[in-house]
Formats: sequence, C-alpha cells, structure tokens
Amino acid sequence: MKAYKLFSFLLLGSLILGGCHQDDGNTDDQVTVEPIREGDYGYSLPYVDSSTSVIHSKYGSNKLDTYFMGQQGLELAKQYFDPNTTYASEGSILEASELERFDSSLRGLGLLKYKTDYNPEGLNPEKGTYVESGTGINMYDAIIVSDIYEVDFVDENGDYVGFQFTIVMNENITYSVAQTNEDGSVATDENGNVILQSGTQTGQMSDDQLFNYGSLEAGQRLVNYLRNNHPEVGNLPIHVLLYKTVSSDSMTSGSFIGQSYVTTRSSTSYERLTQEWTFAPSTRLSELDSVLANQISTMKSTLFENFPTEVGFYGRVFFINNMAEEVEIEINMRGKTYVEIQSLIQYVVSLAPDINENSCELNIHVKSDGDTVALIHRAKNSETITTSLV
Repeated sequence: MKAYKLFSFLLLGSLILGGCHQDDGNTDDQVTVEPIREGDYGYSLPYVDSSTSVIHSKYGSNKLDTYFMGQQGLELAKQYFDPNTTYASEGSILEASELERFDSSLRGLGLLKYKTDYNPEGLNPEKGTYVESGTGINMYDAIIVSDIYEVDFVDENGDYVGFQFTIVMNENITYSVAQTNEDGSVATDENGNVILQSGTQTGQMSDDQLFNYGSLEAGQRLVNYLRNNHPEVGNLPIHVLLYKTVSSDSMTSGSFIGQSYVTTRSSTSYERLTQEWTFAPSTRLSELDSVLANQISTMKSTLFENFPTEVGFYGRVFFINNMAEEVEIEINMRGKTYVEIQSLIQYVVSLAPDINENSCELNIHVKSDGDTVALIHRAKNSETITTSLV
C-alpha cells in the first residue's frame, strides 16, 4: 500500500488521545479528530464497526482495493463535502442484511443479488436477461456488482450532512451463455424463457459498458432504495462512485470509472472518470508518459550499477486523465551491514528529485530483507522530500 499514507494512518492512531476534542454542542460520546495533513478530512469517533464489514471480507477481491477505494474516494468527495467543515465517519446506514440475505427457499435477496420480482432492489441484472460486454458477447445472468462501501459525512455535532456510496463492479465477470437453435437464434422454452448452457464462464466487460450499467442501472436503483428505505438519508446529498476491481492476484489496485453527486430523489447524470495504475517501468508507462518512464528506468539502472548486491525494484504509477498523480516505488535489498543500508537510502533520496520534476506525489518504500528501513515522501507540487528512518 502507500507507505507514507499508511504510516500517517498509524500515526493518527497514536495521536488520538492528544489530538481529539469534544465540541460544546456535542453529545457526550461525540468526538472529532482533526486531520494530520491540511486539506484532509478529520474523523468522527467513537469508531463503530459496520456490520457490512462481513460482506466486504467475503467478497473482497484484492487487498489493495480496500485501502485505495477509501483514500481516493475521500479525495473525490472533497469537491462536494468541504473537509474544513465536515468529518468523515464509518458508514452506518446500510446493514449487512441489506446487502445480502436468503429467504426460506434459499433465494438470494439484497442489493448485491439479481433483480427479480421477489428482489426488486437487486443491483445485478435481472435474471434471464443479458448485458453486452462491449466485445461482442451477450452475458446472461452476469454478476457485475460485488459490493457496496459507505462513508458518512457529519458536522461537528455528529449530524449527517451527506453520504458516499461506492458501487464495486467486477473486472472478471461470471456469466452464462444462451443456447442457440440451428438457425442461430436464441433458444427458449415453452414459456419464452431463455435456455442457458450448463455451467458458467468468466470474461471481462469494457469500461464503457461497466460505466453504462453502473450509471443507468445500479446507481439509479441504489439511490432510489436509499431514499425510499432510509428516512435518515432523506433528501441529503449522496455521492455515488463506480469502482472497477482487478483480479485478486494483481499487483495494482482497481480504479474509479464514474461518479454522480445526487441532490434530488434520483440520480441524474454521471461523470466519466479515467483512472489507471500502471507498472513502472513498463511499455504502458512509456505510452502514457515517456519522460517519467525514462526517469524511473534511470533510477533503477543507476541503483543497480552502484549497488552490486541483490536489489529488487518495483514501481507503479497512478494516472488521472492520462496525467501522473502519484509514483510509488518499493526497493528491497539484502543488506548485510548498517553502512550498506544507509548508503542505499541516502542514494535513493538523492535520486528522488529527478522523478517527475516535483509535479506528482512520490512515495518510496525502502526495505532490507523484507523489513522497512526508510519511508521517503514528496507531496504533489512540492520540492520538499521527507525521509523517515525506521
């Protein structure tokens, strides 16, 4: 994960006793924690674990996704909920049973299940229908939506001012294929229902098709459900995000592909978001930003030249609208002596200013035999590089 941000999060835990306060108009148990970094959200305490965490654990595909969804989701929320006047809090509106439950006949109910006559709130496609993949495949009974994450926004008194709901959509979608007649038409039974081939398949849906489904179907149903079933939501603004996961063995996170800020009874329009993680160095990085690709390649090669011992180098870059927002680099060495470890750290610090000319955030995680020995950070649009020795 992001070394510097994770470090800051852990530091936040250690500062809670010294950095929190209760406002005069607050209830006895309402506590607010001020942010460590200017421009970030403070948090409302005490922390209460949501029952939906059970669902998150069950369907979580990539451990990198959970942290990135939260971090980047809050960044996107800043344009709607001012961090100077609002606090973020763990979601408390949706319960686990609203995401998934089963009736006496073991039929799946809840937001994460198929839409049916007995489960009208389901965010996945209606049973027996198909969704186009964008690559020429008709996906019947596709499982597109896998989870929903919630963040609540409150004022200094703990009163709701708005909500953020992230609809998590699968990159690898499980679906069925329709049987066909000799003339190529779709086979149906005597009731007109499509006959599906036995078993299921897994395939990918284009980002455009995922965005269309999320904005036209899943997002609309979720907002309608919240407005109609939760009086505490009422007409307060809802920030809906569409997130595409990656496979569980991926070394990168997924990305947000759309958002809508809903102030009416239902969603109106969605903004298309273009985000992407790419490895560094890589051919894809060279396509997106050849200058940055050369800078990272140079860091890697000079590092190997000056330290003949075994050194591992892994990097990834986060792009928004084809512009580099963050560079993350992990360097792992088999350090034998203190001098060797410290000289490598200092050399990496000397190379850091050459990465993207201070215009994007930079996080470098230095390890020796798997143990963290240094965290190097530079904020976006800053020339200041901070190094924390562990």
